[in-house]
Amino acid sequence: MKRRIVIVSSVVLPLALGLVLLYLGSHNTPKNQEALSDLNDENLADFRDRFNRSADQPRIILLLSPT
Repeated sequence: MKRRIVIVSSVVLPLALGLVLLYLGSHNTPKNQEALSDLNDENLADFRDRFNRSADQPRIILLLSPT
């Protein structure tokens, strides 16, 4: 029984992880949504202007840190 669990786990877990990474790693956005972009020093002013222009709509900023 333990051997069967180990074999199934060694196949299913990497496959599931690969599918999750494939889904989360893409930069595809819905057709009615603006394309995703990386925020940096060069485009910060443009981002701020676009953010402020959309004051009548819900806005979300997601900041991710690799640390």
